[in-house]
Amino acid sequence: MPNILTPISLWKNFDDSLPLMDVTLEITVKDGIAYESVRFLGRESGAGRVSVYGKFARLQENPSASGVLVIPDSCETVDDAVLEMFVRGGYSALMVDIRGQCPDCRGEHTVYPEDVAYANYFNAGRRLDYCDDSADKTAWYEWVSVGLYARKFLLQRLGVQSAGLIGIRDGGEVAWKLAHAGSFSCVVPVCAAGWRAYRGYGKFGGDEPVFDEERHRFIAAVDSQSYAPYVMCPVLMLCSTNDPRFDYDRAYDTFSRINPQYAPDSVIAYSIKTNACIGERSVKDMFMFLDKYVKERQVFISKPAELSISADEQSNLVARVVLDGAGEVEDVGVFMAEDCLNPVMRDWVRARPADGDGKTFYLDVYEKTSVLFAICYVTYTNGFTVWSKITVKKLSGTFRNSRPKSSVMYSSRSGEDCFSIADSYGRSVGGIFFTDERFFPAVIDCGNGLKGICSPCGLATYRMNSPRYMPSSDSVLKFDVFSEDESVMELSMTSLSDGEIYSAKIGLVGGVWQTVVLESKLFKSNGGKSLADFAERLLFSIRCPSKFSVNNVMWL
Repeated sequence: MPNILTPISLWKNFDDSLPLMDVTLEITVKDGIAYESVRFLGRESGAGRVSVYGKFARLQENPSASGVLVIPDSCETVDDAVLEMFVRGGYSALMVDIRGQCPDCRGEHTVYPEDVAYANYFNAGRRLDYCDDSADKTAWYEWVSVGLYARKFLLQRLGVQSAGLIGIRDGGEVAWKLAHAGSFSCVVPVCAAGWRAYRGYGKFGGDEPVFDEERHRFIAAVDSQSYAPYVMCPVLMLCSTNDPRFDYDRAYDTFSRINPQYAPDSVIAYSIKTNACIGERSVKDMFMFLDKYVKERQVFISKPAELSISADEQSNLVARVVLDGAGEVEDVGVFMAEDCLNPVMRDWVRARPADGDGKTFYLDVYEKTSVLFAICYVTYTNGFTVWSKITVKKLSGTFRNSRPKSSVMYSSRSGEDCFSIADSYGRSVGGIFFTDERFFPAVIDCGNGLKGICSPCGLATYRMNSPRYMPSSDSVLKFDVFSEDESVMELSMTSLSDGEIYSAKIGLVGGVWQTVVLESKLFKSNGGKSLADFAERLLFSIRCPSKFSVNNVMWL
């Protein structure tokens, strides 16, 4: 029977002393950045050595001596746009492919020997999410091994002792495992916090999993929360809400396990309403964090904020933000969500500031809400933003500021609440980083004093899953829309139960507001099936090639 390994026992005898035998395949220069395609050898598997493919990018003139290693998602590969972002941010960057061979691969990729062919993402099978034999017989072991030799390549190329480490999604899970190995100044896991063995078991769902020996092997030596106590550098965890691949409810559980030696220097940050991507605030945090720990610059970073929830003297439900007293504060805010145990489906809204100290906020909950989720952020004058953990509070009774059920999901008086970005991939860097807040939903004036919400990335909302706004089975959807030009708008309802997408299209006249009224049966799947009703678990998205705005979204 296979042993249950730990992070220490799994990696204690790993050999990264073999020569790299690196070669340059090609060098291209674009807009002052040199992109060098490289190949070097990784670990010996028994059937041969892994042949690692990557790109090393730097400014053509005056390249930075500070470096970062970037590990992409397991189903993605090297991305020039991601490399450019880090080079423009002041770093020389190496990005390596861990995906390996894939059905539609074009160009270079990492080549795994035959005996570890399961390290190719599309061939991983159970060796991705299970540990049937031993942790060193999983795809994760091979991907971390690639990262260890990539670290060696980068440090040798730059002639330095340490570098920053960034991992994206599954690459972030790899980064947690690399962070125990030393020689990294800091690590930034992006939408990665472990707990993969707990998928399907919500933190607040009430169902406790019963694990067999295989699950315990996986948790002990593969899941990232088991590596947090062994990290050898400060950690910045970048988290996004409403991400079907990342359980942000459990992210703080991993954060709280970070090696006590480095926990005081570590930070957790959340991006809300960016549809599973990282927002501009957190991208700014990332570069300031890298500057502090890779370039050893003086950057003030506060301790995480704290949030408390209680009733005030007038029986209003309020949230109070507690600061550590250091640093000059520029902005404070609180977000809340109600009665949705599934983190993917939550409708996060801004809490209303109370008059007074700027640290108290009204939580205007629905009168029948039983569970409240809240989180706060504090931005300091140097631009760094810190967050609290997600506070969960069970409620009973009503409060003075409780609200009744509403058929109006959105009006321009709601500001940016209700909607998030619909299409994150096209406008974000690498499908994950938003570097420009202009892509986020915003209320604009469409003339004649009429306003609406818009985003160049389209609009999406989970609001119909909130009990306060949930429609009945016979409800009809109504909204007003303005398009600058004549166009065709596509509306979609994505079932959060089975992923089925139901779509409808409407023609728009340019330059005028028009009212749209739609029954559920007008939304069709690709197979022609009609949406039964709107009272399902749905994500509502709006897309249009023309610049558009919507207002007065409601149920009839």
